[in-house]
Amino acid sequence: MTERIKPFTKNHVLRLTTKNMRRHIDVSIRKTFERVQDFDGNQEKSKEVFETLSILHTMRKNLDDFQAAFAEDFKQSSTEQSTGTKGTPDVNV
Repeated sequence: MTERIKPFTKNHVLRLTTKNMRRHIDVSIRKTFERVQDFDGNQEKSKEVFETLSILHTMRKNLDDFQAAFAEDFKQSSTEQSTGTKGTPDVNV
């Protein structure tokens, strides 16, 4: 029985990780924004919700800046380009 060796590329791992981070940040922004109306009469909680949204947007901007600064590390590898794949989706990092 031959064991299949999963391919590994730094680029794929970084793209997958940032994609997941962005997705989770976006979910948090959406869910936090949905809570705004829950605290309409509570100035302290409203302030906390908006501070949280501000921090989440800053996190997303930092992630964008990070990707831009290290754009070369996020490019699709030549192996992925030649095979037309985006890497192995079930990579356990």
